[in-house]
Amino acid sequence: MVDTVSSVWLLLLTVGVATLIVVVTRGSWHRLIHLPVQGSLLFVTGVLIQATLEFVKFTPNAIETAGYACLMVSYVFLLSFCLVNLPLRGMGVIAIGIALNTIVIGLNLGMPTRPVQIENGRRVTKPIEQTVKHRPESPDDLLGFLGDKILLPSPFDTLISIGDIVILIGVCELAYFGSHRRRRRSRRRAHEASGGVIVSTRTRQQASPRERTASLN
Repeated sequence: MVDTVSSVWLLLLTVGVATLIVVVTRGSWHRLIHLPVQGSLLFVTGVLIQATLEFVKFTPNAIETAGYACLMVSYVFLLSFCLVNLPLRGMGVIAIGIALNTIVIGLNLGMPTRPVQIENGRRVTKPIEQTVKHRPESPDDLLGFLGDKILLPSPFDTLISIGDIVILIGVCELAYFGSHRRRRRSRRRAHEASGGVIVSTRTRQQASPRERTASLN
């Protein structure tokens, strides 16, 4: 249940920040919705696997075997989706964030999590129940600083990882550049056009009077 609540809050935070960026920067929702996204089935499959794992109850032994295997497969799908869409600005950052979470989970058979929970509106130190995705932090954790250590303030009151923050940054970048036009090509064309005018003007100035008259005729 804790995993589900944390995932929902993180999703709401990500969507809210991305929406705010589009609104503040006056981006186009039409352009954002019609981004040339490929491999959507990879993303949907990865998300569905993780959503299913939230509700399936595993025995302690199965958590570190079948549950762990399914979780890692879901991350393979999500990373594959990001790699297919690398040409989109922000997708590379999202891939890095997902990779950070995948690495720490893979090394420790679960996401090392701080023993902090919210009860009756208060933050209390309480052992974390081991699930497929999360497990209590330990001094022996490998790259433990990448685990769920960052506690968001109220009303979120949920733990996130450095990888989650990187993913959030990538989603914001994707929302911004995906909702605005690319101006590189137009600027390049304008520069080339202005350069052509300058060249033609200089050529005419350097031409002889007879050549100028011939060009006009």
